[in-house]
Order: sequence, then structure tokens, then C-alpha cells
Amino acid sequence: ILVVIEPLLIDEDYYARVEGREIISNLAKAAGLATMISTMRPDIDNIDEYVRNTTARAFAVVASALGIPALLPFLKAVCRSKKSWQARHTGIKIVQQIAILMGCAILPHLRNLVEIIEHGLVDEQQKVRTITALALAALAEAATPYGIESFDSVLKPLWKGIRTHRGKGLAAFLKAIGYLIPLMDAEYANYYTREVMLILIREFQSPDEEMKKIVLKVVKQCCATDGVEPQYIKEDVLPHFFKHFWNHRMALDRRNYRQLVDTTVEIANKVGAAEIIHRIVDDLKDENEQYRKMVMETIEKIMANLGAADIDSRLEEQLIDGILYAFQEQTTEVC
Repeated sequence: ILVVIEPLLIDEDYYARVEGREIISNLAKAAGLATMISTMRPDIDNIDEYVRNTTARAFAVVASALGIPALLPFLKAVCRSKKSWQARHTGIKIVQQIAILMGCAILPHLRNLVEIIEHGLVDEQQKVRTITALALAALAEAATPYGIESFDSVLKPLWKGIRTHRGKGLAAFLKAIGYLIPLMDAEYANYYTREVMLILIREFQSPDEEMKKIVLKVVKQCCATDGVEPQYIKEDVLPHFFKHFWNHRMALDRRNYRQLVDTTVEIANKVGAAEIIHRIVDDLKDENEQYRKMVMETIEKIMANLGAADIDSRLEEQLIDGILYAFQEQTTEVC
């Protein structure tokens, strides 16, 4: 039954995934934990990543059906497997999938789950280090806004990791830190934001689309945190941010477009509407229509959030002028 049902867990159709989870959940309750483990155990260190991926998702469903505590001893053993890195990778992926599937229901078991996977941050295998950081990001997201004390043991290795990793590994480590900063007290959040921002600003120049998306998300998370000073964002982040992200290429990529608008709106919440609008108002007259649309959408969201109180008459004139131009020049139904 599992061989047939497991692929449903990664189906594109939401209802197929729900149906798959429902069947595996009922199967686990009927057959019991021991049978489920002995049946799926061989697939944990399968060479094929597709098989390992569906197995991890199936185990997460079993955990949600039978309770996380029942699965903890097994998870501990798998995540520390000496036999193969594939088993460690799958074990840590199970923890990630449990966090994604169960959300805040992981809170009572958060410390145990972090302890089970923390050693993965310094594993000799790059793939294991990456999945560990992604699992920690998923745990932190599920726990928001609680649970920072459960992550004490991983802050140091994560910190070391963002200084030594590059590429996919770095993206995963940054993602984890991005989800941890909002859980911190204001004073710590301010300190960690300043430190991580140095790496983020360096990565603003990355040509990799996935990295751009993560960098934008982490900047947004940092700006939404209480302890971060508006003055610091204004002086140290904004110049680099606009130089590297506000361009035609970003407007043409749908996923990055969305994230860029959201991040810019979040920065405006921190530094004020005029500060941001002043930097992009002239782009309403840009020759690229998709780019003009992105500028207009950002301005509209900022105004909806913050109003127009800090916009002076000069900026007001520029805005009206630019909006009229953008409206007259439109060729598609975008405004």
C-alpha cells in the first residue's frame, strides 16, 4: 500500500497530498508504529533521493498520527547513523517535514527535536549540513514567536556556518538565521541583524535566483524585528538594497518580483514611507512597463500601510506626474 500511496505526498495537487496523508495516517493507526518502521526502514538510506524524500514525508505523517514522542527514539538513532550519510539526511528531513506538517504542535517537543539534529550542522557531508539548516528553519518557523531558548545550542554553529559556507549551504544557513532572529529579544535581535547583514549585503550581488529570494526574505524578517534601528537600515542597507535589487531583471521574474515588493514594503514600515518612495518615484517613468508596474504596486502598498503624512509637496508632485505617465503609457491591463 505504501509504495502506491507515498508518491501522493509530493503530488502537485493539494487534495491528492491530503488524501495521501489521510491514508497513511489511518494505516499507521491500524498497523502500529513497529510495523510502519520495519516496513519503511529499508527506504531510509535508499540511493534514490526521490524514494528518501517520499519516505521522510510518510514518517512525518506517522509522527502526526501516533505522536512525536513515540517516534523520537527511532529518529535519534537514524539521525546519528554511522552506516550512511543518506540515513542521516533522511532522518533530519523527517524532522523538517514534521515541523512543516504539524506547525505549532511541535512546541512541547521542540528542544528534543533540535537536540536530535543539531550535530548535522557540522556533518562532513554538505547535503546533511544543508538539510539540517533547513530543518532548523522549519522548526523556528513552526515555533514562532516562541522557543528561542530551545535553539541556544545551534546559534554558534549556524553563525560559524554563514561565515564559511557558500552557495546552497550558505542559503540554507541564512534561511535558518532569518527565522531565528524574530524569536529573539530586541537587544539580541539587533546585534545578530547587524552581524548577518554584512553577509546579506555581500550576497545582494549573487547571480543565483534562489539565493536572491532567500536574501530578500531574511532582510524582510530582520526589518520586521523590534530591536533593529531605522537609522541603521537607512544608512547601511538601503543604498546596497536599491542598487542590486531594483532593476528590470527582478521585475521579470515572478517569484522574486513578489518577494522584492514584500521586502521593500517591510523596510518602509521601519524607515518611513517617504524614504522609500523618494528613491523609486522617478522609476514610474521607466521605459519598461513590467518594472513600472512593480514600482506602482510597491508605492500603493506602502501608502495603504503608512498613509501619506510624511510625503512633502515636491514628492507629491513627482508621484502624481509619474502615476499619470505610467497610466498613459500602459499597454496591458495592469493598473
